[in-house]
Amino acid sequence: HKTISKKKLDPIIQKIRQRLITERSELIKILQNSMNLERHAEELNFSNEIDLASSLESREMAFTLSSRDRNELKLIDAALFRIESGTYGMCVDCPMGNPSQFIGLKRLEIMPLTKLCVECQEYLEKS
Repeated sequence: HKTISKKKLDPIIQKIRQRLITERSELIKILQNSMNLERHAEELNFSNEIDLASSLESREMAFTLSSRDRNELKLIDAALFRIESGTYGMCVDCPMGNPSQFIGLKRLEIMPLTKLCVECQEYLEKS
């Protein structure tokens, strides 16, 4: 990723940023391993229908996991972008100037991918 802007980040946000970068690297490794397994699975010969069915079930589960991993990777990239652009910790749904527009650091530590303050999250869940 690009270097952080000249502005000094809050130490908690720096810690969150490092955690997201680590998680991102791990997800990329998982996705690469999943793609390698998929390539090798195509080369296998199946001795019977049970082996084939088992392989198809495993591949379907791997696809579901990799799909979830790809989605999480997108969320991590978006959070890292918000950190770099200086908008991390600002609720994406609050109107500008609203005092609740900022997401608390404790919430960000627990849920670093969140884009909503507590009030907007509760409103979303009720609707």
